[in-house]
Amino acid sequence: MELKRFLNDNAVQSNCYIISYGKNCYVMDPGQEKMTEVVDYIEKNELNLLGVILTHGHWDHILGIPSMLEYKKVPVYVSEGGYEFLFNPELSLFAWREGDFELNKEDVQIITLKENDKIGENGKISGNADDVEVYFEIIETPGHSRGDICYYDKKNKVLFSGDTLFAGTYGRVDLPTSDPIQMGKSLKKLFALDSDIKVYPGHGFDTTIEVEKRYY
Repeated sequence: MELKRFLNDNAVQSNCYIISYGKNCYVMDPGQEKMTEVVDYIEKNELNLLGVILTHGHWDHILGIPSMLEYKKVPVYVSEGGYEFLFNPELSLFAWREGDFELNKEDVQIITLKENDKIGENGKISGNADDVEVYFEIIETPGHSRGDICYYDKKNKVLFSGDTLFAGTYGRVDLPTSDPIQMGKSLKKLFALDSDIKVYPGHGFDTTIEVEKRYY
């Protein structure tokens, strides 16, 4: 696995990641209106974009979806609980900011994810995955929003935590569909993972499970 982090040039400076396995790659949380820098990196490195994967549906993590789909028509992966956020500005918080965002359900292939789902070279894996390379396993972590999920690369011991877990803190729980009790349960679930797992959050710098467990 190779990883490239980009800072989305938006009001809250969210993280976007290109995660590549050989020449295949996924773009996670494109939160900038024009994803030119990300597209340039993909083309320069001759990567094959397989899909856009989302940790949740808030505006600063989805703003760049149209730009990515303009580059290449690929599936967009979101949790079952986060699906509605792509089409509801009150949930995505687009209603709180200037600018437009619109996805046409007829023009985009959306694949929904839930706990223990897996993603590999051929997208979402169904049935027996013994003969398929698994890139990510899905961990549902509601709390910041009802649709938050983490992407766990078990082989490389890497967790993409979105806005559930940051270095030194956790995501806000005062937004529509937030739930502080669910956040506590989600953090407990993550802290049950191996301590040496590297964590790449939706904002700020990377950390580890071991470091973050000390705060709780």
